[in-house]
Amino acid sequence: MIEAPQPMSCRRGAEVLGASRHSIWRWRMAIIGALKPEPDATLTGIVEADEAHQRESRKGSREWVRHQRDRANQPAPPRLKWRAYRRRGGLAVAPPGGWRAWEKKLLAATDRAGHRAFEAIADAGQAAISGALLPVMAPDAVLCTDGFVTYERIAKDERIPHFALNAGRRTKRTPRSHHINTVNALISRFRAFMQPFCGPASKNLAAYGRWHAARNNADRSYLHALWLLLASGHRANTVC
Repeated sequence: MIEAPQPMSCRRGAEVLGASRHSIWRWRMAIIGALKPEPDATLTGIVEADEAHQRESRKGSREWVRHQRDRANQPAPPRLKWRAYRRRGGLAVAPPGGWRAWEKKLLAATDRAGHRAFEAIADAGQAAISGALLPVMAPDAVLCTDGFVTYERIAKDERIPHFALNAGRRTKRTPRSHHINTVNALISRFRAFMQPFCGPASKNLAAYGRWHAARNNADRSYLHALWLLLASGHRANTVC
């Protein structure tokens, strides 16, 4: 199976498979929604971790449509549509609570063997990060982060060897092999990966994160199985 640099658009997929673009989108969401989190203790050796941010999106929610139809019973959404916050007079008008309040977070983690994990987290608190990070880390792994205090607390509580690289800079005691360049590159690829989707709904963010991790993982055998599942489903629809 040859992987394209960027996922095929739904319109292009419809042309290739001879189906509706709406059907292609439903197949895509069904497949990436079936992707499971990485197995326990997948990341070994030197593990790098950091958070990725994605702007909150309510695409497809129709909450403004319902509010306009029935203002008495349907409350106004907590923020305007994103296009309403365009720059006015050279200044960007921020939504209530500021831009950071409307960002969704994902935890990105990677090791040097080519294993990747991308999981949506509720916030950058210790409970959320440890719940996503600790299951996929091997017990004897070494953790490298950007020095965020939450990782320091997790490493201290779990007795994990931890190297904090503030602003990517190592101390005199940090070996040259310990860095966070790999996870930073992974997050950069994730941003490029998400750009063509024009802000997918935040409720699907976990599925997109696992999709991106699957495309970057060294072991892609389960991706081939998913592709066979899609192909067999398409053939079944064609026969029926």
